Amino acid sequence: MISIPLVSILNFSQEKLTPKVDERVEIVSTVFRLAGAKEYSSDYNKKYAADINTYFDAYKNSGIVEFIKENRNKNGLGNDAVMSMALHLSFKNGKFSQIKEKVNSLDKRWEKVDKKQFVSLLNQFYKNTNFQQFFNSHAGDYKKAEDEYQKTILSDFDQDWYSKFYGKKPNEDYKIILGYGNGSGNYGIKTHPENQKETVNAVVGMSSFDKDGNAKFDKNEFQPLLIHEFNHSFINYILEMGDNKSKLENSAKIIYELVKEDMESQAYTNWEIMINESLVRASVVRYMMDNKYSEKEIDEEIYAQERRKFLWIKDLVELLGRYENDRKKYPTLESFYPEIISCYDQLTPKLITFIGDYEKNQPKVLSISPDIWNKNDVDPSIKEITINFDKEMIEKVSINIGDSGKEHFPLKKLEGFVNDHKGLKLLTEMKPNTEYEFVLTDNKFKSKEGYPLKQTVIKFKTKE
Repeated sequence: MISIPLVSILNFSQEKLTPKVDERVEIVSTVFRLAGAKEYSSDYNKKYAADINTYFDAYKNSGIVEFIKENRNKNGLGNDAVMSMALHLSFKNGKFSQIKEKVNSLDKRWEKVDKKQFVSLLNQFYKNTNFQQFFNSHAGDYKKAEDEYQKTILSDFDQDWYSKFYGKKPNEDYKIILGYGNGSGNYGIKTHPENQKETVNAVVGMSSFDKDGNAKFDKNEFQPLLIHEFNHSFINYILEMGDNKSKLENSAKIIYELVKEDMESQAYTNWEIMINESLVRASVVRYMMDNKYSEKEIDEEIYAQERRKFLWIKDLVELLGRYENDRKKYPTLESFYPEIISCYDQLTPKLITFIGDYEKNQPKVLSISPDIWNKNDVDPSIKEITINFDKEMIEKVSINIGDSGKEHFPLKKLEGFVNDHKGLKLLTEMKPNTEYEFVLTDNKFKSKEGYPLKQTVIKFKTKE
């Protein structure tokens, strides 16, 4: 057998990755915004949101909008299903049409929807609104966003790492699409047009803009997302090879049941998805280690995955280190997969104990003073509340606006920790007869021992 040096394997991509704002994505996100789809209705970019509302106000009851309203709840057309349709469209000579695929990969939520009617109504909307004029009028904004992503995220993105790490060249093409009007959602959408390579589309959500409406990207957030998305193409298929799935099933099912609630909340609805996600996330950490990220950045990434209940992430990272250190024995990740199966067999009994201990050690919200939590008769004149925890907390806070929106967010100012760091004092501002909501997240709240807060939603209503 001829031995080929690893460095001679073809690069991750023949073409340099180039971020683009895509007209298909913008029009589909716009019509779903007009139909009231919450996940596509953000105003992070206030100027762009205002432009959409002004330009398309006369068309908010158009055929495509009514069609979406009718089908959205009935068929679950939300989040990645929306982007799946956008990327399964082609646009030629001013018209959209659904692409013909070698293997149908359109999201299953569209199965019972009249797709021809959707495309027809979308074409009507495009023509009647002169959508191209709207899109072209923002070309300068899109270009600034593309340049900013290129500079911040891609300037030191190591494309060659993939072929070196996985020991194979990809079979797919890769595209980065900036969802300028998408809000914070990030989606990985695959398409496989007839007579073409499969394409992996990383649709990047955008939720950070400066006062002038210019897009901003946090490298610590967006680069791991990009690394993550492309890892899937090198990992997911291996589970389906040979008897890998049958050998993993017993241990993986046990682990999945232990973290099922947390996995389902992230739309990871079976053990197979959990296994692939675990390996993808561990591989992100290996990328960071191989590319000399700081110890702090690596620890933060591991911590982020543990918060998502991938509590065995450190074991997998260490295991993949063994793989990297013995490439003569394991030239590809495929050849190393039996070791991954063995790792899960050994992990299962340990995780049963570990997960129980982890949940027991997570800090929790005991109460709120005054007692407003889940009450319907709260005095609106209250100006100060204290969140009481069952454990001593470190000096980090992460509080989000709830599903009700910022109009129902009662907090005005953070005063700081009290009572030996077992309490957090907050100033409030409330109106009578109003429902309020905020979320104490597991993003930064952490006990002195290093365990993340069990995420808690606080709701209440003020009296007349």
